Amino acid sequence: MRRGLCVLGLVFLLALAGCSAFDLGGDDELAEPESNRPDPATDTLGWEDGYWWNDSVAVDGSDGLTQAEVAVVKARMMARLEHLRGYEFERDVSVRVISRETYREQRSGGGGDGQAPAWREQYWEALFIVGEDTGVEAAFDRLYGSTVIGYYSNDKIVLVSDDPNDLRVSRATLAHELEHALQDQHLGLGYSASTRDGRLAAQSVVEGDANYVEARYEDSCESGEWDCVTVAERSGGGRSAEYNVGLSVASFLPYGEGPMFVSALRERGGWDAVDAAFTDHPQSTAQVIHPAKYPDEAPAAVSIPDRASGGWSRLETEDGTDRVETVGEASIYTMFWYAKVVPREHLTSRNDSVSKYTYRHPFSTGWAGDRLVFYEDGDNQAYVWQSTWESRAEATEFRQAYTDVLAANDATARGDGVYVIDSGAFEDAFRVVQRGNTVLVVNAPSVDALDAVHPVSAGANASVGTERRPARSPTA
Repeated sequence: MRRGLCVLGLVFLLALAGCSAFDLGGDDELAEPESNRPDPATDTLGWEDGYWWNDSVAVDGSDGLTQAEVAVVKARMMARLEHLRGYEFERDVSVRVISRETYREQRSGGGGDGQAPAWREQYWEALFIVGEDTGVEAAFDRLYGSTVIGYYSNDKIVLVSDDPNDLRVSRATLAHELEHALQDQHLGLGYSASTRDGRLAAQSVVEGDANYVEARYEDSCESGEWDCVTVAERSGGGRSAEYNVGLSVASFLPYGEGPMFVSALRERGGWDAVDAAFTDHPQSTAQVIHPAKYPDEAPAAVSIPDRASGGWSRLETEDGTDRVETVGEASIYTMFWYAKVVPREHLTSRNDSVSKYTYRHPFSTGWAGDRLVFYEDGDNQAYVWQSTWESRAEATEFRQAYTDVLAANDATARGDGVYVIDSGAFEDAFRVVQRGNTVLVVNAPSVDALDAVHPVSAGANASVGTERRPARSPTA
């Protein structure tokens, strides 16, 4: 299983090109084993550039690969993907390698002032993942600069290597990126979603299909069904461990749960069901985590009336509408995981050859919908987050786990559902109120500002954090 992130250029709008790159082309050719099947008269499914999907190759990957060997491995791999997926490659796909240093330089050199919009900073602060001491853009630069291992865009695959002159091309990574090329040529990689949760859900089809096919490819190699080239890994490496693992888990949902979603679709209706999801994308990460919810259980609409006063106003988009976000089940899970309210080992507790990752946990299961709105008063920022759940019991479970997140960040309870973090990256005041199956969180710089951002009238049906669950076992 791959240990880094694949980035689709069409999704993240990365356009990396330029110096310090090594093109895997060249005129050298490798002798093909005589035992292989003859080439067809015309290009056909399961054959590419001189190799059938079940042909042998004269390649030894124990000491890396030559350019000619990479070309042969790629040709047979493309034929095998055609055999697995049932689509013909209509165009060739180039492969090139750049150094991790070059990737980092080009990612951080894209222009702009390196500052995220205020609402985006507030989004990650609301999840207790990126605080006021670290900018979101800088945190994402460190994450992707340390973990991205390749990307595909416009018939080109770029692999990121700690040493671009040492061609230890990962079989799994190359299969994954070539599957993106096949998707691009037949199914399309585009999608439209107005919220981060919606984008993660749609991306889960694209990455889920690529990871699912990658896993099946690896299973066929490891079981001995196919004769495969194994390239010995390089010792050491230049990836830094100094990145925000909360951002990593929040971004990894399409790679972790996506393949299980695709597996469920394929079991339900074969490859036709998977292909249909490229057009009819899931609308929420809840549908990805719980495939039985797709496609019928759409997220509930959640509205938050604007009650701000005293100089506070909502942030707006360029067209004058309220700037809103949906957090969604996957990011809620990540919030609990990052705060260690969910044990760290839970994330990789799934026992399945397709994916060991699971974002399914009682504290976040039962999500029906949410809305996050952002406020400002001069240089001061605030937000209101309302979520709705499938039952009162699940709302209570979420609320109690959320107050555990507050406690994990050194919040003190002031009564009436009010909590205060006195110092640190998440220094702020919070009010947490539950009414039935709805939980409201109001955030402001001070307790006095809570009512100015969003006053909450107490009601007989309101719970304000006084109930506690039985003590849980210690978390990792």
